[in-house]
Amino acid sequence: MRVYPAMKSFILSSLLLLPLATAKSVLEVRDGQTATPITFPAAPTDTGIKQVPDVDHPFIAPGPDDQRGPCPGMNTLANHGFIPRNGIATFEEITLAQVEAFNLDINFGAFLVAANMLMRGNPFVNKISIGGVSPLVPPLPYGIGSNVTGGLAKHGGFEGDGSITRADVHIGDNVNFQNILYDHDLLFLGKFGDDGPEGNNTVLNLATITAIKQYNIQSNQLADPEFHFTPTRLVAAFNEISFLLNLFANGTTNQASLSTLGSFLRNQTFPPNWNRAPAPVLSKITSTANQVRTAVASNIPLFAGHNDENGNFVPDAPPPAPFNSSITCAFYYDLFAQMPAGLANTTGVFKENVDLLSSLVFAVVGNPGCDVQLAPFGPADN
Repeated sequence: MRVYPAMKSFILSSLLLLPLATAKSVLEVRDGQTATPITFPAAPTDTGIKQVPDVDHPFIAPGPDDQRGPCPGMNTLANHGFIPRNGIATFEEITLAQVEAFNLDINFGAFLVAANMLMRGNPFVNKISIGGVSPLVPPLPYGIGSNVTGGLAKHGGFEGDGSITRADVHIGDNVNFQNILYDHDLLFLGKFGDDGPEGNNTVLNLATITAIKQYNIQSNQLADPEFHFTPTRLVAAFNEISFLLNLFANGTTNQASLSTLGSFLRNQTFPPNWNRAPAPVLSKITSTANQVRTAVASNIPLFAGHNDENGNFVPDAPPPAPFNSSITCAFYYDLFAQMPAGLANTTGVFKENVDLLSSLVFAVVGNPGCDVQLAPFGPADN
């Protein structure tokens, strides 16, 4: 996934016009919900290395009513108060938290939040759960979505089969950390990892994450009769594992060590004496993801597909042209196929929010092979 210059100009123009649109908006109440305008936050000027967390963001374990989900990074942000500790956050809160804590490129971070908000949140009130269903995130107005809003833990979207620390939803717990899967991850670290201050084979590298991801996909395809590797997962699964090398690595050493992995993945807290990356991170994520995907594809069947009734992994039907021209184009099409179609027929602040979020997705994943901006066209299931 790349952000092309033309796309950057497009999104910048959209954002510059946004205050004019929202300034004309009046208070909107629908189905007892009050519309909340979404804005693209200003990028922080401090983009260098620094120790995280600071004194204002101590670790506090989540309470029984706090939402946590399948993403260790989101859970860590909530556990340290970079986003609300109850796990219910706005587009702006999550976007800025990713930048502040991990030095993630703001456009890429905004894309991740925007896509999730459209698939699994409520863009009318600008709320999303990083876990499951919550009364704090009401269903979409006018019944254009599910009767509850699923949150990041709802199966499908970015969450899906072949996780490194969560089970497939049809055969286990897809939300909470699974020790047995993490133990397998550590076996591959012990076999392929680099040597470091913590001992031999204790530093994550490309060979390790390639072996981990290949094992995840291959073992789950065999164990899960309903295994489905959608176009979204074909991209997201490899971006996720590249985060281990490029976002979770200590910025002072550029290494993700055994203890660092345990801190983020198992304990969902920032490691001691950890520093974020020294510059905003984007190209390393996509480059690493592409390298791992290519390596895995050279060893096992890898495509957008599903298990048939006999347990054979078979391809999904391709998307229509031009979205069948590349993995990224199929990914873009599949994202909008999972967003309730009713979102495309909104008005007022609701429409402004949907249009902004849609443009943020297009700005990152749209490319010359499929330079056609989509509107949500999926089922009423979010």
